[in-house]
Amino acid sequence: MILQSFTGSLLLFYLPLALGAGSCLYYLAVVFASLKFRSQKEESADFTPAVSILKPVRGIDQGFYECLASHCRQDYPCFEIIFGLSDPKDHAQWTIAQLRRDFPRVPIKVIVVPESRSANPKMNSLAVMLEEAAHEFIVINDADIRVAPDYLRNVMRPLAGERVGLVTCLYRGVPSGKLSSVFEALGIGGDFAGQVLLASFVEGIKFALGATMATRKKQIAEIGGLSRWADYLADDFILGNRIAAAGYPIRLSHVVVETLLPRRSFSDLLRQQLRWARTIRFARPRGYWGLLLTFGIPFALLAWIIRPYSHLGQAVLAMTLAARLLAAWASGVLVCRDRVIRKFFWLLPVRDLMALGIWIASFLGTHVVWREERFKIEAGGKIRPA
Repeated sequence: MILQSFTGSLLLFYLPLALGAGSCLYYLAVVFASLKFRSQKEESADFTPAVSILKPVRGIDQGFYECLASHCRQDYPCFEIIFGLSDPKDHAQWTIAQLRRDFPRVPIKVIVVPESRSANPKMNSLAVMLEEAAHEFIVINDADIRVAPDYLRNVMRPLAGERVGLVTCLYRGVPSGKLSSVFEALGIGGDFAGQVLLASFVEGIKFALGATMATRKKQIAEIGGLSRWADYLADDFILGNRIAAAGYPIRLSHVVVETLLPRRSFSDLLRQQLRWARTIRFARPRGYWGLLLTFGIPFALLAWIIRPYSHLGQAVLAMTLAARLLAAWASGVLVCRDRVIRKFFWLLPVRDLMALGIWIASFLGTHVVWREERFKIEAGGKIRPA
C-alpha cells in the first residue's frame, strides 16, 4: 500500500510536470513560427480583379456601422458589397441605407433570404448571395470585421496564382469594455493566432477563418457549392477544408483585421467558448488532443502545488511561464499587433486556467447552444437540432 501510494504521488507530480515541460517546446515552436511568418515577404505585384464582398448580417452590434463603412472605404478599383438579411425588418437595413447615402459610389446590394430549415442558414444565405454576385472573385467575412483601406489590395494579391484556392487572415479582438471581452481577446491573439501560425508552418493551412475568406466562384463550384454544407456549424472551417481537399493551397495573408467583440457576460462567453471547443473537437478530433500542450501553465502550476519545495517543479513552472508569455507576445504583438496582449498579458495564466476547464468540459457532452437554439454535434462538425 505504501509503495502504491508513493508511486501514485510520483505520477501525480511527474505527469503534469512532463506536460508542462512539453508545453515549453510547443510555445517555443509558436515563437519560431511567428518570427518566420513575420519575416516572409508579401507579394509585391498588384492584382486587382473585380471583387464581390458577401456579408451576411443579423441585427446590430456595437460598432456595426464602422465595420461596414470600413469596407466601403477600400482603395480598390472595382468592388461591390452584397448584404444578406434573413428578416426584411432587421434593423441592419437602416444602417445599410445610411451606407448608401454616405458612399454613393460603392455598389451595394441587399438580398433578403428567409432562413431555411438547414441547421446553419448562413450557408444557404451565402449561396443565394453568391448567385447575385457580379464578379468571379469573392470575399466573405463576418459583419463584425473592421478593415484598413488597403485590405482588398493585400488580400487579393496571393490569388494572382491560379493554383491558390483561398486566402484567409488572422484577426485581433477589440474589447467592448467588459472584462469578459478582454479574456476573449486574449484567447484570440495570445492563443488561437499562435495555433494558426504553427499549423501554417508545420503542415500548411487546411482551413479558413471567418475573418476573411477570399476565393473564386470556380473553387466554390468544385466543392459542390455552399448549400451542400448548410448542416455544418463551422462554415469557415468547412469552406477552407474542402477547397484544400480539392487540391488547392490555402494562403495565410499578412493582413490582420479587427473583430469588434460584443458585450457578453462571463456566462455567455463560456457558452460561446464551449460551442467553439466542441465544434473543433468534432471537426478535427485528432488535432484536438494536441491542444493539451497549450495548457502548460495549469499543468506546471499543478505540479508545483503538489510539491512546492521541489526545485525541478519550480524551474519547470518558471520556464513554462516565460515561454508562454513569449509565445503570446510573438503571435499577438509581433504578428497581430494586438494592444490587448501588450496591456493585459499578465492575465494570460488566468485565461489559460479557464481554457483548460472549457477543454475538459467539451468532452462532457455533444450539445451546443447557437443563436439561442440547441444543437447536437456529430462527426465532422455536422449539427442537427437537439
